[in-house]
Amino acid sequence: MALVQVLQAPASVPASTTTKEIAVPAGWLPAPAQRGWWASWRYDSDRKKLKRTLARIIQICQDHEANGVKNGSPIFQTLYDKASSHCDTYCQKWNVDRKLLEVELPALRVLRLAGYPAPNVVQKQSNVVLIIGILAVVTLPWLIGAWTGLFGSGQHWIHKLVGG
Repeated sequence: MALVQVLQAPASVPASTTTKEIAVPAGWLPAPAQRGWWASWRYDSDRKKLKRTLARIIQICQDHEANGVKNGSPIFQTLYDKASSHCDTYCQKWNVDRKLLEVELPALRVLRLAGYPAPNVVQKQSNVVLIIGILAVVTLPWLIGAWTGLFGSGQHWIHKLVGG
């Protein structure tokens, strides 16, 4: 459900000409002035707490990476799941869109890729390049030989035609 803010005009101007309704996308909180000082303070402190928690999880992830743990390891999956649960709790409490949170905190993407890496597409492409390379090595000398043979017979034919 989206919030709708109505901007009121001064009493001297007719309401039908200046009143505008502005649709605010779902997941966006009202401005801090509309929340009140206590709710605004709680929002800021919860956001700082989330950032600190994620920073600790990312530091743990970097420590494991330094020790040689590979992407896709159950350790990284557990760390990403823990970070994801913290983010979900924050998003539900403050009615924030999860995608917006991932845009604002790019380290979440790094954690996700460490825990659940994308499939290796390069390997499939390298097989195709390998097959094309082998075909080129085999067929290229054959094409060069056929071309030079045709060139030589064409030269011989023209030499006989002209009479030299």
